[in-house]
Amino acid sequence: MMRILIVEDEDKVRKLHAEFLENEGYEVVGVSDAVQASEILIKKHFDIILLDINLPHVFGSVLFDLMQIFHKSIKVIVTSVYPVEEQRKIMKDAADYYDKAQGVDILLEKIKKVERSMMPLGTILIIEDELKIRKLFRNQLEDLGYRTLEAEDGESGLELFAKEPKIGLVILDIALPKKIGMKVFESIKGRTPPAKIIVSSVFPKDDQKSLIKEADEYFDKAEGVEFLIEKVERLLNVSSGN
Repeated sequence: MMRILIVEDEDKVRKLHAEFLENEGYEVVGVSDAVQASEILIKKHFDIILLDINLPHVFGSVLFDLMQIFHKSIKVIVTSVYPVEEQRKIMKDAADYYDKAQGVDILLEKIKKVERSMMPLGTILIIEDELKIRKLFRNQLEDLGYRTLEAEDGESGLELFAKEPKIGLVILDIALPKKIGMKVFESIKGRTPPAKIIVSSVFPKDDQKSLIKEADEYFDKAEGVEFLIEKVERLLNVSSGN
């Protein structure tokens, strides 16, 4: 059973979230401040923490920073009355962010998404220099339960690939800064074990094939992300119903 710690100083909110999540089958513990949270984290393991920002005595952001050192495996969902973009500025690397005005159904969706990320279908490396496209791919894949890693240029993509032995698939842009896609492709395919590679480009597929001949799949960015997902699932032998 997934275990959740709620760190929330408002009794009403803490009790509401605890009762709702217990009814959904989670084991839940609630505390009202960061000091209590620190004490219980020493004694008990949790999978997910719902962490309020404005806590008494010690701000949620201070507890979050400590967790990045001592409890890095625990996923943190930041909860606040602040808009999500403001929350991101305060705690940059949280697993997700929840605006309390959104309602408990949205909170549950976010918890389920984080839960799926903890039991990923596979690890996918996205090497893409355009932030918008990289984000789109990442969000779609993580929503389906894949774990993703990102690189904005060829060199950092190869560094990540070398460090992460669990990468099963690479989505590779052709026109990359620092090291072009063709060179990155050769390096990845030359390593043991190699990963499957989907070449991704604004070029039509025939042009992609003439540039990189032995990729496992080719994706024209004009097609739409649902076509990319189909290719990913086919290569990783995952049913879209899973």
